[in-house]
Amino acid sequence: MGARIVSAGELIVAGSLPFLKRLQPAQRRSLAECAMEAGFVAGELIFREGDVANRFYFIRQGSVALESEQDDAEPTRIQTLGPNDLLGWSWLFAPYRWHFTARALESVSAIFFYGTRLREQCEAEPELGYALVTSMAKVMMSRLQATRRQLLGLSALALRSQSEALQLVRQMETPSRSGQKQFRPNRKSFRTKNPHVYKP
Repeated sequence: MGARIVSAGELIVAGSLPFLKRLQPAQRRSLAECAMEAGFVAGELIFREGDVANRFYFIRQGSVALESEQDDAEPTRIQTLGPNDLLGWSWLFAPYRWHFTARALESVSAIFFYGTRLREQCEAEPELGYALVTSMAKVMMSRLQATRRQLLGLSALALRSQSEALQLVRQMETPSRSGQKQFRPNRKSFRTKNPHVYKP
């Protein structure tokens, strides 16, 4: 006989999810009432930057890319999340809009939490609200640190690209012995010199 599949509600009430360990049994039951199983296929959009944030997820299996969208440019990947990670905190704070876009990189199994209803319960039960915000604060800090590192990498890349562009202009403006302007490419690229800086 195969192993029984444990439901989302059972996992929550039992405190099996890492971010729920500090919550009291009654508080975990409140979360279980707002939860259900969810799944996404590779490439599927989970939520989009700027849309209404009314939920969050606990990832059980698979991986999800957090992206920042830019006008007329490819999205920038901020972070990749995997099993045991929380996805989404914007439902907790006004104006309740997603700050990033989330996309499944592969098949994802997750627990869906209905944030709007949970927010109402937190207002009715301040102790639940405090416990939940405290638990999610660590997740938020980790995400902000990842964003900071990504921005530092992009800044370094932008500065180097600007420097190389200026060198290119100078080289193109330098006359050769024949009196014609010439271009001498820089043999060592930025990625060769700095392999640890930003990778898409």
